[in-house]
Amino acid sequence: MTAAETRPTRPSRQLVGVLALIVLGIAAAVYAWRGQPQLLLGPLPAAPAGEAAPSIEAMVQRLAERMEKNPGDAQGWSMLGRSYVALQRPADAVAAFQKRRALQPQDAQALADLADAMAFAADRNFDGEPTELLKQALKIDPRNVKALELTGTMAFDRGDFKEAVRQWTVALGLMDAQSEEGRNLQAGVAEAQRRGGLAPGAAAPAAAGAGAQVSGRVVLAAALQGRIKPDDTVLIFARLVDGPRMPVAVLKRRAGDLPLDFKLDESTAMSPSLRLSPSTQVVVGARVSRSGQAMPQPGDLQGFSQPVPVGSSGLQIEITDTVK
Repeated sequence: MTAAETRPTRPSRQLVGVLALIVLGIAAAVYAWRGQPQLLLGPLPAAPAGEAAPSIEAMVQRLAERMEKNPGDAQGWSMLGRSYVALQRPADAVAAFQKRRALQPQDAQALADLADAMAFAADRNFDGEPTELLKQALKIDPRNVKALELTGTMAFDRGDFKEAVRQWTVALGLMDAQSEEGRNLQAGVAEAQRRGGLAPGAAAPAAAGAGAQVSGRVVLAAALQGRIKPDDTVLIFARLVDGPRMPVAVLKRRAGDLPLDFKLDESTAMSPSLRLSPSTQVVVGARVSRSGQAMPQPGDLQGFSQPVPVGSSGLQIEITDTVK
């Protein structure tokens, strides 16, 4: 083996852009640089006549002073940490994120942000505690985009391109693929596939995850049999236990088909940025609607499961209640 063959490969310029996007959580400072610092720090006083507007550093210092007076504000510490990252002050970022973690030790985003800052302070070295923090973050929330992106970055750095593609593909399923971040991450996936000799799309099944579905049967309670018409709409849906109320997957059927079997999977996803596959637990519901509208209406009939893990089968959803 030649020296050239043993030398670590360097990411292409395209991938450097991807990694830069991944490792810098600059959301707070972006607001300021785009001329909207009030979104970060609240309204700023007008600069006295003849004086310059406050600098980014001054606004971040103002936030730091505010946090000293309000140390229980977890989101404030997060904003401050991201601002320090943007200002290339990794040690201060670590300190801020550690305070966020102390307030919310089981928050996946807090763990991912701290891991990122610690690696930044160690010249982008994720060995040791940053790696453990990311593992913990994904155990708490397999949908955490930053933890997925950083885990993919670590895999890329050690030459495990298949794993990098897997992690980044899952992350892509949780964001708008046409956003700047989505496009950059797609470029990273393509780069990892090229370096690993992987066919495009080869990692998609792994990214979607085995058993990324829930299935079962919907039945109507006997007491409600006379209250439906054959052409009424039956909506069968799944929504995350810890997440927005918007369903991640939905099916539409006819009431005349009840009782009916169902399967919710990636093909029934509601949104590219909110998918069934990475979620851990969902509630499955069924609703009979004469109007066919997605929003519940008084008089609709509905029933729900208990929280169940993705991959569950043989569920029985009984429609028993009336929407008030």
